Amino acid sequence: MAKRMRSIMAALLLATAATGAQAACPDAVPTGFKCRGNDNLIHEASGTVFPKKLAGFTRFYEQPFDLVGHDVTIAYGRDLNGTPIVARVALIHIEAMTPKEHYLGMKSLIGQYFGALKFSDLKPAGEGPFDPPGMKAGSGYQGRFTAVADGQPYELSLSTVSFGYWSARLTAAYPSEGAAATRAQILELARKLEVTGPAKPKK
Repeated sequence: MAKRMRSIMAALLLATAATGAQAACPDAVPTGFKCRGNDNLIHEASGTVFPKKLAGFTRFYEQPFDLVGHDVTIAYGRDLNGTPIVARVALIHIEAMTPKEHYLGMKSLIGQYFGALKFSDLKPAGEGPFDPPGMKAGSGYQGRFTAVADGQPYELSLSTVSFGYWSARLTAAYPSEGAAATRAQILELARKLEVTGPAKPKK
């Protein structure tokens, strides 16, 4: 397996090993988060809880977009027969932008969201609106793409959702083989995260 693929797997294995021994928040909690218990990171602005392990995924990256940690990104991962699956969640406040506009603004960057996992032969495979369960029509927009990483066929997805004050962007990369089952697992991850937030910040 190529060096880039190994580096992704190493990060996931290290994160999983840490949780196997004693799950813990990062030594230096990123700006905008607080630690609860020994494995939950809470985004202070939205109240959303990001456990270390959730729905079969392991959190391995968390970073603020700004100096105060209001807008943030968190990455979860797992592997499928030694091949990495990555789901990256961004929580951001956007003024006067629809989910479709949000999607179109980020679409060209879809291949750049996954760190050491680099893609070639990136092609669109369809896009359109979707309605997240329990939310009003027009709350979401998503697209899928095909790509190759170190000879491995992949599917990439970009989904944008408006919660009102907050907008969420979920980008995911997973092997084409078994893609339908993996999409269901990623959806379960998103649903469990949504149970705790996001909520509009208190003034």
